[in-house]
Amino acid sequence: MKYLIILFFFLNISLFSQNIVIKGKVVDAETLQPLPSANLVIENKKLGTASEDDGSFFLSGDIDRNDVLKVSYVGYNSKEISLKDGDMENLTIKLSPEIIPSQTVLVEGSIGKKGITPVTFDKVTRKEIQESYTVQDIPKYLSTLPSTTFYSENGNGIGYNYLSIRGFDQRRISVSINGIPQNDPEDHNVYWLDFPDLLASTDLIQVQRGAGNGASGYPAIGGSINIITSTFTNDPQTNFFAASGSYNTRKYSASFSSGLIDKKYSVYAKLSQILSSGYRLGSWVKFNAYHVSAVRYDDKLTTQVNFYGGPIADGLAYTGLPKFAIKNRDLRKANYSYWEADQNGYTYTLQRRPTEIENFSQPHYELLNEYRFNDNLTLNSALFLVTGDGFFDFDGSWADTTYLRLTSENGFNPSQNPGNVLIRAQVNNTQFGWIPRMSYKHQNGELIIGAEIRKHKSDHWGSINYGENLPVGITKDFRYYYYNGGKDIINGFVHEEYNVSSMFNVLGEIQAAYHKYRLYNEKYLGHDFSVSNLFINPRLGVNAKFTSDLNVYLSYARVSREPRLTNYYDAAESSGGAVPQFKQNADGSYNYDEPLVKPETMNDFELGSSYQTRDLNLTLNLFYMLFDNEIVKNGQVDRFGQPITGNVKSTVHTGVEFSGILNLVQGFKLVGNVTFSKNTIEDGRQYLGENEFLDLSGNRISGFPDFLANFGISYNDYGVFLQFTGRYVGAFYSDNYDNKIIQYLNQHPDFVSYSDNKNEAYFTADFSGSYEFNLFSALNSSKVFIQINNVFDNLYSANAIGPEFFPAAERNFLAGIRIGL
Repeated sequence: MKYLIILFFFLNISLFSQNIVIKGKVVDAETLQPLPSANLVIENKKLGTASEDDGSFFLSGDIDRNDVLKVSYVGYNSKEISLKDGDMENLTIKLSPEIIPSQTVLVEGSIGKKGITPVTFDKVTRKEIQESYTVQDIPKYLSTLPSTTFYSENGNGIGYNYLSIRGFDQRRISVSINGIPQNDPEDHNVYWLDFPDLLASTDLIQVQRGAGNGASGYPAIGGSINIITSTFTNDPQTNFFAASGSYNTRKYSASFSSGLIDKKYSVYAKLSQILSSGYRLGSWVKFNAYHVSAVRYDDKLTTQVNFYGGPIADGLAYTGLPKFAIKNRDLRKANYSYWEADQNGYTYTLQRRPTEIENFSQPHYELLNEYRFNDNLTLNSALFLVTGDGFFDFDGSWADTTYLRLTSENGFNPSQNPGNVLIRAQVNNTQFGWIPRMSYKHQNGELIIGAEIRKHKSDHWGSINYGENLPVGITKDFRYYYYNGGKDIINGFVHEEYNVSSMFNVLGEIQAAYHKYRLYNEKYLGHDFSVSNLFINPRLGVNAKFTSDLNVYLSYARVSREPRLTNYYDAAESSGGAVPQFKQNADGSYNYDEPLVKPETMNDFELGSSYQTRDLNLTLNLFYMLFDNEIVKNGQVDRFGQPITGNVKSTVHTGVEFSGILNLVQGFKLVGNVTFSKNTIEDGRQYLGENEFLDLSGNRISGFPDFLANFGISYNDYGVFLQFTGRYVGAFYSDNYDNKIIQYLNQHPDFVSYSDNKNEAYFTADFSGSYEFNLFSALNSSKVFIQINNVFDNLYSANAIGPEFFPAAERNFLAGIRIGL
């Protein structure tokens, strides 16, 4: 028996204690790019190595099949690989970028996985942001992604900027930061300038096209943008940044990261300032930004606190220009409060006054928690508070005593209309809420259940900040309009990703969204109403992974969302004749249960495929979007340059999107994307009177270009980064009259004051270059850079609404330095 035991022992040695050779590569799981200097260690043995510059590694020694290989890389999740089975000499080890633990449920539920999640999306990583971000706002930075465009009111991409995905404006795109919605609850817009320089503190961005999912928050028609801020580092870092460029543009910033303290804490802080005179006259900006984050890691609980925002000030530039000014280097820089023009020139102009300015501050307070009950069950929680306080002053020289309510009914006895009036519009907002999510990982997938409870309240009022010939007794405290707005939001969703087999996985989701508007305490007219909607938004997707490189997916989603509050009643314009948009009763009162503007509903069908290897990434997607009561721009703008919208009965959006990434020889990369689409009104009317209307059926929808294309080539090696990108945007119409506008004018000569409604196609190209080097610290590099926008100095309009066209800046540059300590 003793000899049998000895024999068995030696057999074990011969079978399991061999000098096994392990070879392969360590790569990024998403980009498949090599990860140099990754650590590879055999657990419980003093045996390890590091990957080479191309990600390859070689490891041999006293290794047996019962050992476990642990692979780690800074900024990536570690991975353990069992050596019991498989070929150990041709390993490809894929590591995923690390997200701080307090964000994992958010990321897993709302950030898709390439080749697995059956939705259409793109990601921007922190590495890409660090390579190319300098001072540009988020809409401009994202504008090279598929089906994405942007324009800025002041021309140079700093200030009021607006993003579109597949032609849908940002009011219909759900934007969240750390899972917390950023669309204004009443207006639905996203005011990017209220969180300036956010990209400098961003770790990951996902841009999803088409119907947004429940995990991304607010119901979305055109897409969703999820921004994850996380700038914690393993080691202490300090960075100083300074840049200067065209139009007196400057940026200064300082940031500090503590690194990991006692393996439990980490702190990040940043202060920055962005200044610019703007491309158009008087469109200056002064953005001050702060961002403070702290995180604590316990055994099962992770807690993160974020505080960010910044007081901003800017000169207003919300009015576009007549089309003929776009090609004129002098006229295109103009910034008018009001203008009228015909084909021969201006008939009336009023230069914007220097006192037409804005001041606003909107701090964000976030408390993020994650509690891991075990490896399979996790609770994620986000508590937040957003406050906003500010004003904008705009020209009111056109306003008479009736509009300003300077009448005897209000205690005034004016002898004449006031002159040179400057109106102040004040907005105060408070919004708070709780967003919990529970994740359960089971044998065949993952179940996520989440909710959103949010309450919003606002104060709106207008006063006369300055004026001539004002009646006796008027002060700045006089409110010619005042009202309160509010919104209650309760959303819930159930999200399941189920692996049917190694080849097929499905995604199923149902979202219930309850939204209730309230308008009350209206001065003078006393309108008081609430409008509530309950939407059920389902989603279903199927993904087939034929090989490790190739997958095909099919998805369907139905989404409904409500109009803006001003679609129901623009109370700020009540003195100018605005009335509630509800059916009237026989006595002239309003039936607030029957609004005239209806919610829009979309059925979105997507069919896509992706092919991904280390050096090639191809994506093809087809979309078919059917709308009932789509809310479209009608070619008119309100007093502040914002599009006036309304329902059309049915519309169809169809298109094909193609994108590709090709890694060439060492350091070179080609990227490109193309979108062809058709966006038409199937059944729609624009009423000119009670019984008179324009038939819009068959017309193309305002603001939707039929063709978009981006391309780029970059080089990144030996600390040198060079990138050249080009963007082509096809022609589109500024209203819903298509090429029939002359026909409509002949039939109804008084309904519109312009005859050219086409924003011409345009091409623009940008260049950026940088050199990264170690100056003071081996752990934190420094960088010098230069950025040239609109390299070929093209004169074009990036957007148009009715007769108003918005010029983009001519060739301009920015140069600067980042010093890392």
